[in-house]
Amino acid sequence: MMRSTMLAACVYAALSMSPAWPQTAPVSPPREPPPNKTALMFRPNHVCLRVKDLDAEINWWSDVFGAQLVRRSKVPTIDPGAEIAFMVIADNFHIELVGGGAPQQAAPPPKDITADYGIEGWKHIGFEVDDMDRAVAYLRSKGVEVAYETDRPDYGVRIALFKEPNGYFIELYAPRG
Repeated sequence: MMRSTMLAACVYAALSMSPAWPQTAPVSPPREPPPNKTALMFRPNHVCLRVKDLDAEINWWSDVFGAQLVRRSKVPTIDPGAEIAFMVIADNFHIELVGGGAPQQAAPPPKDITADYGIEGWKHIGFEVDDMDRAVAYLRSKGVEVAYETDRPDYGVRIALFKEPNGYFIELYAPRG
């Protein structure tokens, strides 16, 4: 249950960083969903990312996150040269990487996390960490540039943002106390 609330809390915390977001009295993000049967049916499982270089992405996710390749297969229904790599990151959460074939050119990834909140669509994926300082030091040791760090005591969190090789944001989220 904690993983599903973490994603909601990441979206909540990231949106609140935008200057356009109305500021209110300090409020903590919800820690647990309301107890109901519907909330208990859904658990995060995976997120999918279309990538330029599948092998490079597999190597990056393995090196930086310790992700393990579960399966890799051709997907001719998407594109004759397309492949999907399914990698487990933690518990039962996976990253699905789609590469190869002839992908259509996408809009470039945002340069700044708040610059693109006015456009519909997914913005980033968030991962909860126990020790933000240790996690950021680890990322830097892997050559990852951390683009943004903030301490939000009014929300009870610390946040750090960095980009994966295609330029899309990944958020680290550490609850305080």
